[in-house]
Amino acid sequence: MTRYEGAGRVGRIRDAAVAAAAAAQGVDEFFDGVMRAARPVFRSEVWAGITVDPVTLMNTGGHYRQAVPLRYLPRMLDIEYREGDVNGLPQLARGPGPVGVLGEAVGGVRDRSPRYRDIIRPLGLTDEVRILLRDRYGVWGALILGTGGDTPPYGPEADAVARAIARPLGESLRRLHLARRAEAGGEGAAPAGGGPAPALVLLDDAYAPVQLSPTAGLWLGELLAPGEPPPSGSGATGRGAPAARTEGGLPPALYGVAAAVRAGAPGPGSSGSLASWAHTRSRGRVRLHAWRMDGPGPARVAVAVEPAGPGEHIALVMAAHGLTAREAEITGLVLRGHSTAEIGRLTRLSPYTVQEHLTSVFDKTGVRGRRELVATLFARHVAPGMLKDAGAAGG
Repeated sequence: MTRYEGAGRVGRIRDAAVAAAAAAQGVDEFFDGVMRAARPVFRSEVWAGITVDPVTLMNTGGHYRQAVPLRYLPRMLDIEYREGDVNGLPQLARGPGPVGVLGEAVGGVRDRSPRYRDIIRPLGLTDEVRILLRDRYGVWGALILGTGGDTPPYGPEADAVARAIARPLGESLRRLHLARRAEAGGEGAAPAGGGPAPALVLLDDAYAPVQLSPTAGLWLGELLAPGEPPPSGSGATGRGAPAARTEGGLPPALYGVAAAVRAGAPGPGSSGSLASWAHTRSRGRVRLHAWRMDGPGPARVAVAVEPAGPGEHIALVMAAHGLTAREAEITGLVLRGHSTAEIGRLTRLSPYTVQEHLTSVFDKTGVRGRRELVATLFARHVAPGMLKDAGAAGG
């Protein structure tokens, strides 16, 4: 992509997009505000803003109201997580830059891309642009833009804006993750009282549901991205009730984890399972646990949906604070009450090295010592949900 010299306009669009992201109170508002601010150069009618787990890069939700029609989502996510194609999120995350243009990645021969053949071309579009939203701590989401058709091509000015906003939007999305989890009673907190029982969804080769547990309809409705219609046939009325085949009606996060577990190499060395998490409309974060099924029936993947426990919440919080894998491991041991000497034995590190890691953890989380670290993580991210549940149980 050639260099664009109009720095003044690029800077103004960047500043407007960053301000909109910083002011957002939720994921929908985040992506709506960014796209409004960038509308002078991002004039795509088909686009999606997605959030991902920074550890696994699995889809955890996002903004899909302007995305490809729902009937294309199963194929899109199958390509993304199982079949593979150019500019996959893990591939972009390993690369030096935050932007991937499909046409450039395939050397102009777009038919080499299954995503182009099966989705982009049938929609009357000519290309796809992916902007990775990452900061120095990890990848938190992405903007995916369809170009061509009735929209102007992705040119040098749009590319300059994309590269200018990628990192600050990654920082804002990371802070939004933390804020949602820290707000007692907010979107990231579990609701008070006894919630519905975990759900089980069995999917066939085409990711159509073939069997649902009694609470599956409720959880699928909670997982749908805002603006999506409820999936027809998703409300099971009895245990093990069969589900009607839906046309792209399952949540993207559930499709993603199902496709990813199917991509795992079969055999005795493979666990055949995968765990991730996703946002819901009103019940905080949920854990998604998928595993392959090799029996004689039509089901090929099973996905369990259940409320996320403190472990999942704390893992996300540590990632959002930018802790390295080693720092997160040591923080977990601190939360379990281990001394520096015990942590050294468990991790095979010297006490001096353990203390160096802890000093880095304190700096990143804004605390001054162990006790404050434990108190801060517990008070901000665990206690609110526990207190709500205790209050509901006590009447």
